[in-house]
Parts: sequence; C-alpha cells; structure tokens
Amino acid sequence: MHKVADFNGYQDIYQTQVSNLAALSEYTFLVNGIEVRDPYGKMAKPGSGDRAVNIVMDMSRTEPEGGWAPRPALTKREDAIIYEAHVRDFTIDPSSGVSANNRGKFMGMVEQGTRYQGVKTGLDHLKELGVTHVQLLPVFDFATCDGLPDSDPCYNWGYDPRNFNVPEDRYSKVPTDYEARAREFKTMVNEFHKAGIRVIMDVVYNHTFSKSMFENISPSYYTPTDLSGTGNSIDADVPMVSRMIQDSLQYWVEEYGIDGFRFDLIGIFSTNQVAKWGHYLNAKFPERKLLLYGEPWNGYAYDEKEAQRVRYGTTHQLADAHVGVFNGAYREALKGSNDDTRKAYMFNQLNASEPGWPIYDGFRGSAYNPNDSRNSTWFRNFAADPEQSINYISAHDNFGLWDKVYLSLSSNVQQNKHHQVLSLTPPADLGYAKRVVNFGMGMVLTSQGIPFIHAGDEFLRSKTKLGEQWNASAWNYGQYGGTHNTYNAPDSFNAIRWKDKALNASTFNYFKTLIELRRSHPGLRMNSNQQIAQYLNVSRPDSYGGQVITGTITSPSDQSNLFVVYNSGSNRSIELPPGSWTEIANANGQAQQSGLSGTAPIEGTTVTVFAQPR
Repeated sequence: MHKVADFNGYQDIYQTQVSNLAALSEYTFLVNGIEVRDPYGKMAKPGSGDRAVNIVMDMSRTEPEGGWAPRPALTKREDAIIYEAHVRDFTIDPSSGVSANNRGKFMGMVEQGTRYQGVKTGLDHLKELGVTHVQLLPVFDFATCDGLPDSDPCYNWGYDPRNFNVPEDRYSKVPTDYEARAREFKTMVNEFHKAGIRVIMDVVYNHTFSKSMFENISPSYYTPTDLSGTGNSIDADVPMVSRMIQDSLQYWVEEYGIDGFRFDLIGIFSTNQVAKWGHYLNAKFPERKLLLYGEPWNGYAYDEKEAQRVRYGTTHQLADAHVGVFNGAYREALKGSNDDTRKAYMFNQLNASEPGWPIYDGFRGSAYNPNDSRNSTWFRNFAADPEQSINYISAHDNFGLWDKVYLSLSSNVQQNKHHQVLSLTPPADLGYAKRVVNFGMGMVLTSQGIPFIHAGDEFLRSKTKLGEQWNASAWNYGQYGGTHNTYNAPDSFNAIRWKDKALNASTFNYFKTLIELRRSHPGLRMNSNQQIAQYLNVSRPDSYGGQVITGTITSPSDQSNLFVVYNSGSNRSIELPPGSWTEIANANGQAQQSGLSGTAPIEGTTVTVFAQPR
C-alpha cells in the first residue's frame, strides 16, 4: 500500500487498487507483511477467527424483496417506547411458536402469526404491547461462537465485537451465503418497519474482542489505560478512530435502515467526539429522528480524562446533538441495588437523607438546572432535554426485574462476592411481589423522558435456570455468572419461555395499558424542559414523609389535564386538584371511575392516574 494525500477528513491514508476483483471474493489486508482485517469490511467469513477473511460485497444485490417499506412515523423522540431484546432469546424456545428454522435467527424476530396456546408471541406480541422501538443486543459480527453450527449450544450476548459492519453469522440461516445474510438483516429491519416498529442497534465501539483487531494496523487505536474493563478499550480521541466509528454508524443507517444506536459504555468517550457523531448523523439524516444514547459510565476504571467524558454532569452538553444516557440514578432510586436485596422506593424503602426527592426529580425527567449548586459528575438531574433521560428499571445486565423483586422479597438470602445466590427462602406473598413490578414500571411509563423495557419484564420473565426461582442453585452458572449476569449462560437461563405470558396475563395487560395511556396522552411525554417547568407541577407533600409524590399535568398538547399519584405506602386518601376527575389507571391498569372531586382513595404500592377533560 502507498500513502496518498489526506482527503475528506481522512488522515495518513495508505491504499492500493486491485482490478477485476469479483463480488464474493475473499480478501485480507497486509500491513508490514502481517494479515489484518478490514475495519470497514462489509462481510466476513465465519470461523476465520483472528485471521479475518473479508468478503467483497456488491451491496446493491442485497436489498429486501419488494424494496424498502416506509419508516414508521416518529413525531418527536420523546414519543419512543424502547423494548430491548436478544435475537436468540426472543424465539429460540419452541413455545415461541416460531418455525424451527427461524428460531434464534434474524428472521425469527419478524415471523408473523406466532402463538403459544392462543397467546401472541414474537413480533405479534410486540405489536400487541405497543412499543415503538426494538433495541437489539449486538447483532454485528462478534467473536464468541464464531462459525459454530446451531447444534453447538454456544451462547453469548455479543459484547465482543470482531467486525463492526458485518451482520452476525450466528443469527443467519445461511451464514456463508453472504448476500443472503445481508438480505436477512435488511428484511428483518424492513419487516419491523412494516409492523410500525423502529430498530435500534446495540453497538460496542468502546472495545474489541482482542487487540489483534487493530494493533497490527496502528498501536494508537487503544487507550493507554483499560477503560472498558476488557483489556482493549478503543481510543476515540484518536481522529481516525473517531472517524471510523462515525463512518460505521452512517453505514448502518444508510445501508441497513437502522433507526438509532445504544452505545455500550459511551462513558469511555469524550463528549466532543460523541457530539460530533450526533451532529453529523442528524445533519445527514434529518428526517430520521435517530435515537442515540448510551451508558454514561466506564468499566470501573480510573480515567485521567474524566472531566471530558460522557457523565451525568456532561450530558447537557450533548443536547443539541440529540444524545441521551441511561438514567441509572432514577433506576436505583426506584428499585435499589442491581445485584442484591437492597430495596428502594417501589418497595416502600425511602432514602433516609432525602426521602422521595429522587422520585420527585425522576418524575420530572431529571431536568438539568445550570444554577443548581448540587451539579456534579454524578448528580441525578442531568437532562437538558427530556429525550436525554432513558428511564428504566432493568436491562440485560444484572438481575432482571422479576428476579430482582423476587430475591429482594425473599428471606434468608445469602450471596457470595460475585452476587451468586447461595440460599434463599422464597417470598410468602407473590401477589405483593407482582404489585411491586407494576408499581415500578408504572412510574417509568408515566415519567417524563423515554421509557425502556427489557424483554420479558412485561410477563415476569425469570433468568434463573428453567425459571426455578425457588431453587438457589438455579440462580448460578459457572464460577461467577448466573442470573445476575447471563452473558454466556445457556438457553436454559436466557430463553424467553412464552408460557410466562399466558401465566402472567394480568402483568402483561398492566404494561400494555400503561403504554397505551402514555401514547394517548402527550402530557406524559413533553419535549422540552421549558414545557415540563410550565405544565407539570410535581409535589412531595411533607405530611406523607416522601411516600407520596403527585404531579399535575396541564399540557395544552393534551386533551385532558392529568393528576398522577405515586404511593409507595399504605392505602390512603389524596386531595384532588379543583374540579371533577375520572380515575383512568390504578393497580389493575385501566380504570374508569368518573365524577370524583375533593378527595379520592388511592391504594398503596400503586400508580394512580386521574384525567380531567378540558
């Protein structure tokens, strides 16, 4: 290869030209005589491992049959309701009703008409639930399980990227039919769009599977210190690394129709680089209203550039780039610890130093106030725009929602230092436990910002082995892993068992009802902090000691005023704002009790919503 002049923002470029290279030809690059992968490669040969055999692609031959469908409408980003799913988990169990050759595959995600004993599963389930976006755990080519047949039970979430621009072979029905593999991915996205659901990719640009990815191209691609906790963190402050990430993001939007990106450990990146990607993508695709967000922390590492990284305290700097972060502060204020039995507000356990105030702030979308003296790296009020707060209780990491609630309400729980469960006595009252689940998600779905749901939370999915929560050994896998971290545990832990939807119909119906409520009331999804300040009056009455938080919403974009009550304590009466009100949501989901005024009864461990038509 020979060095050429810088162009189009690219620096220190070396190239060579090869004529008459046919589509689907195999190739590798040589740098100083050493084979390296093509960081921009569009396809890779399965099973080639570190050797990195790339494939020449003519992407015009991979379009979905019948062409691209219109993208689902999205008026504003706050209208989004995100659902996180793992491709294999979603359909690998026979109870999914998905055809055997589609289970655990891209095409299984979008097979229509699937049922379990008459209950909708798969894509039909997502349509029934009412979410607007599906966020897929890594679907680019990752290292674990590389090239293995389906008969091999190898499993991984996929946070070990090998080829950033290549669809994962494990999820393709025809991994060595390279054009068909690309077409399968495009078809999946296209079918989601036809179903009214946008698609977000979980991207892992913060590290690679091993340093063999780039170290033989340039030793400058990796950070001097291990920021990701994996030994191979990518340094986006290097100009050509940042450009590679930007180009990769553009490629997925342009070629595969992707609607947004969830960044794994976006906290290892500097805000100026993340802002640059956001500004570029939104200028390039202004009509897309892409969702861009990530985890504002790193892999528990000391970082000498801490002040310039993406943190709560710097998130407001990304508002113009339309980049947000996961609101871990609200998550922990709602449920407590991610990995043990410590509880918080949804269990009626209040923070002794400021009871109820973190819920008060989360309800308001964790709005940033530049004049707040408490502003700091990790202060909970960080969002300069409500779209910057991704509100959630659980994700693929740590205990899932039902497992967290179950464990926290168990007795005699013992865990080792790796969070594995050694013993427990199951909860005596699962009815209360289910109520806690609804209460927590009810708050997420009625707070300002963008709500996020992990797959199966809506029907009490457990990631214990075969769902045996009462059995302490079913919580553990290997020496360190298990239910709290199932990244490499087999299907017996991770597969969604659709019988859970049939068994827990009331929980599903609650989630569905609250989603419908959110989508029908613009007042629950205002799109600026100015609107929130003007039209949402949140109160924490001293008389309830923080157990009760109320919010009166008078947004002119809504046809009704709303009065929302969070009550973590016991049953009580609440004073309504002036006028006549109708109770439209309570512990059971949908309600319809009209003609209420003065005071009204509210149940404990419940989100209650009242409406007043204008």
